[in-house]
Amino acid sequence: MLNWFFIALAAPFLWALVNLVDKYLVTNYSGKETSSSSLVLFSSLVGIAASFIIGVFTPEVFAISLLDKALLIFIGIFSICGIIFYLFALEIEDVSTVIPWMLTIPAFGYVLGYFFLGETLTRTQLLGTGIIFFGAIILSVDFSQIQILFKKRLALHILLFCLIYSINGVIFKFVASANSFWVASFWEYLGLGISGIFIFLFFGSYRRDFIFNIKTSGKFIFSINIISEIMTIIGNLLTNFALLIAPVALVYMVGSFQPVAVLLFSFLSTKFLPKIVSEDFSHKVIIPKMIAIIFMLVGSVILFL
Repeated sequence: MLNWFFIALAAPFLWALVNLVDKYLVTNYSGKETSSSSLVLFSSLVGIAASFIIGVFTPEVFAISLLDKALLIFIGIFSICGIIFYLFALEIEDVSTVIPWMLTIPAFGYVLGYFFLGETLTRTQLLGTGIIFFGAIILSVDFSQIQILFKKRLALHILLFCLIYSINGVIFKFVASANSFWVASFWEYLGLGISGIFIFLFFGSYRRDFIFNIKTSGKFIFSINIISEIMTIIGNLLTNFALLIAPVALVYMVGSFQPVAVLLFSFLSTKFLPKIVSEDFSHKVIIPKMIAIIFMLVGSVILFL
């Protein structure tokens, strides 16, 4: 039965919508008055709300060790750094170029698992990793100009985000495997909220930008962040459910179609709703992008074989 396939496929499409919302917020709520990095404080507020809700319905959140609590809070704090790099990448590049880079996360995960968890890397996994990074290199090149340019800032920002996400994933897996998903999520979201409070108190530029956005469009931005977080959680739950009824490798391969979903939604938005997201779909831009995505998808399939 292919029921698991459609369940697993719904997740990357939900995450793709979240990515488009992020691009919309970065485009419309950063500029001369504010920086997009201040948007992380809205994510922190969502983290505080999420940890409170989980804590109410999961009374055993305090029943884990002090070390596990510290590690999960660290993940939440570290996530803020990753989100900032992700938003910086969205500031300078189209969302359909940024998101395929996330296919490097499993590759980073395998490498981190090799060095820190004692996992082994097969030749197939090394081949898949190499193909994924080859696709990422293609995405880093600007073919739209007469002189081909390498997008150094994009590569730096998004690779740092992917590396942070991979490190967090390894730590979360290490801790959550011995505890429940919701208990681990409570402490991770709490760390996200704590880091937001710290940034608000000690980083004046972030605080000023955040207050400006609150005064002008606070309710809208916060509401959009809540909806995005809900869609992200639903996507995660759908993936976890699919994992119960299908092989792990197949589910993760389906999840790799997120860049394709982002490209599709970006095209539809450019065509019919350009005020939300508008991208350049000229041949010089779209052909290298599609080639890069195909390489990275092939690498992902090989990686999960």
